[in-house]
Amino acid sequence: KNLFSSSKFGNADFTSNLNVHNYDTNKFANFFVNDIDWSSNNFLINNFISSKILGKIRNVNYEAQNISDYKTSSTHEVFGALGYLAEIDLYKQKSDTDHFFTPKMLLRYAPNYMRRQEIDDGTRLNHLNVFNLDRLNSYNNFEGGINATLGFDYKLKNSNKEFDLSVGQIINQKENKKMPSSTSLDEKLSDLVGHSSYKINDNIELKYNFAIDQNYKEFNYSELSTNIKNDSIAFNFDYLQENKHIGDQDYFKTKIEFNNQTNSLFSAETKRNLITNSAEYYNLSYEYINDCLKAGIVYRREFYNDSELEPENSLMFKVTLVPFGDINSPQINK
Repeated sequence: KNLFSSSKFGNADFTSNLNVHNYDTNKFANFFVNDIDWSSNNFLINNFISSKILGKIRNVNYEAQNISDYKTSSTHEVFGALGYLAEIDLYKQKSDTDHFFTPKMLLRYAPNYMRRQEIDDGTRLNHLNVFNLDRLNSYNNFEGGINATLGFDYKLKNSNKEFDLSVGQIINQKENKKMPSSTSLDEKLSDLVGHSSYKINDNIELKYNFAIDQNYKEFNYSELSTNIKNDSIAFNFDYLQENKHIGDQDYFKTKIEFNNQTNSLFSAETKRNLITNSAEYYNLSYEYINDCLKAGIVYRREFYNDSELEPENSLMFKVTLVPFGDINSPQINK
């Protein structure tokens, strides 16, 4: 919910989340989390540096039983962060090509009250969160410490062609071993993360996401995707490789969609593991779509590395009532 939006005090939003976990028979945790995100209005420094002040407060309330990382009594915690974001918008036009270049800097401070994240929950530093105050994929924890993020955005635009490049890297005041190693934020210097895209025309687009090790010599993460489409058929090819602290994956995914322009959408998707040189799954789906309803059926054939295990076949039905929500059937496995 938006708390306020004014020309004097900026914008503030309020979010609440309730999460209930019951697992391993006798382990229970109940979290009620409140977030307030505040952003000042933009202001200029020396008539060319666009700036804003950012703030975030997180209130975590929980009850837990038989979980070693949490207190057994009802607990209330408060986390917070304050940041200063500055950008310089530079523009140059050469013949029929527009160049946009925006150096960026985020200074961030947060008291280091965070809990150590022993288990890797898939949190990864990327171009979408590198300039955020909250970079953890966790509703019940919060990144602490003092750091600065440096980077830039660059865009080249020429008729119907576009090229985008975003790059960012975080410099910490000191190592923070409470952070998961998958983020690289446990070190003083994080990975250099970035995103690039090249739109050749309205039908062909290339995208590349990457993370380069702090020595700038090795790629810890590479994701290359190609989207090709016309009026009725769309192809998507995706290659991903993870190394070192980010993970150990190397695979290729292919997806084909056919839209006969009569409210029907057919798609086929497959994923191949390049480390084991084997297929992981095949997906076949059909969807019927109109202004207020989306109904579909998905067939999935999943394979296992263990040759003694048979491939698993599953069938799932899904209905979406726009704008109310989704209804999913349980997977029917064979």
